[in-house]
Amino acid sequence: MKTETKRDIERAKQALESAQRNLKEGDILTAANRNFIACENAVYVLLKSKFGSSSISRMKILTKLREISQDAKEAYDNSYDLRVQADYGRESRIIPLNRENLEKSLQEVNDIVEKAKKILEKK
Repeated sequence: MKTETKRDIERAKQALESAQRNLKEGDILTAANRNFIACENAVYVLLKSKFGSSSISRMKILTKLREISQDAKEAYDNSYDLRVQADYGRESRIIPLNRENLEKSLQEVNDIVEKAKKILEKK
């Protein structure tokens, strides 16, 4: 499972870098998508480190993530909301998609990625 979680964190870091680059270039839609992918992969690391399962479903994320970190759960929900607005044009459920909210979400996701990296370093 360690190799699997290493891949998860690498995907998270790559997606986060892509999100930051896309936002800098003014592509808020792609940035929101990549931000969510970064968050989701970092969350996989958190969940796998706690529950040991390599099978992580969206339902498990929604039900188990709160047990690990309320901050991570909130960042996940926010990044998901931004993503569905960007990808599908849906109305905001939590926070509207704009540059300011996306920048805040990117920082929250960066914090989760860093937390996941520290967990991997301890193992």
